[in-house]
Amino acid sequence: MSGFFKKIGSFIVAIFMFFMNLFGIGVRPEDGKIKNVIFLIGDGMGVMSIEKTRAETGKELVFDSFPVKSLSRTASANDSVTDSAAGATALACGAKTNNGCVGVFPDDVNAAKSYPMNLCEFAKSNGMAAGIVTTDSTRGATPGGFSAHTSSRNNTSEITKYQLQSNLDLIWGVKTSTCSRSKAESAGFEYVTDYTEMEALAEGSRSFGQFSGDLWKNDCGNMPTLTQMTTKAIDLLDDNENGFFLMVEGAHIDKNSHNNNGEGMKEALLSFNDAVKAALDYAKNDGHTLVVVTADHETGGITLKNGEYVYTTGGHTGVDVPLYVYGSDNFVHENEESIENTDIPKRIVSVLEKDGFPCTVSVSE
Repeated sequence: MSGFFKKIGSFIVAIFMFFMNLFGIGVRPEDGKIKNVIFLIGDGMGVMSIEKTRAETGKELVFDSFPVKSLSRTASANDSVTDSAAGATALACGAKTNNGCVGVFPDDVNAAKSYPMNLCEFAKSNGMAAGIVTTDSTRGATPGGFSAHTSSRNNTSEITKYQLQSNLDLIWGVKTSTCSRSKAESAGFEYVTDYTEMEALAEGSRSFGQFSGDLWKNDCGNMPTLTQMTTKAIDLLDDNENGFFLMVEGAHIDKNSHNNNGEGMKEALLSFNDAVKAALDYAKNDGHTLVVVTADHETGGITLKNGEYVYTTGGHTGVDVPLYVYGSDNFVHENEESIENTDIPKRIVSVLEKDGFPCTVSVSE
């Protein structure tokens, strides 16, 4: 009889899990321990970017389903309005820096004495897998903030050099002239150039994705979309028993808003929304994964005027940006209306129950 009851018990558990996942609740392990992090950054995505997209497309956005919703403050070390380089540094390293700087302290922009460790480096130092996915060039400001330490976002060769010398498991985005097949393979990466090659990557591989075209659109031919890159990256990284850290950037919310291209911005935001959904679906199934969604800054100064959403600038603004969290109900403390962008990576590490972040890395003479 005991075997019969075990089978009945297993059947009940299976049915329970099916309906929990069906209704998007997500089953948490008994220990509730988080070991994976998917950090999604909508470059230039403000609250009004989301409102405009929702109102004008009528599409359901996954952001609405996150249990924790808040705001993040984005000023850089030397300006009330940040750029993407300083914004990425804050989100990656938990440290403010000057606009234009990547992964460095404002009083030591050449990293002559020290620099702040980023989340990818921290993850690898703790035995985790780590990767970067972007619709921008792999040498862009946001991927640079999670992989390099240099005085200027324009030091693109140096950013790529840092990436090639890193022990990251994957770096995927639009191809750059500063990386070649020979350089990537010499550094121990598989060099992939389209969707077919990306999908063929095997567990345990290290890869440098150099794709072409508009990765921010939902139809890229034989190039991977942001959602496809996100899904495949998770599949490759989640075999690490110590967990993984993945940064995903949707860069073209910003790029379209700089041109006040509302239609392009909405298309880019919907594509980013699909990638967020893929991450959230994985987290609900897995039960050990923290998903954090935010922006580095707002672009375009989108405002509701006479019933229409309009752009008021072609640049960045200093308004607070949205923050969404799944996997930690206490990520934003009670009565906090907004948090500093530098607090986001610190709280990510806290949820992982790890010590030693933020961390200053000393440079040997």
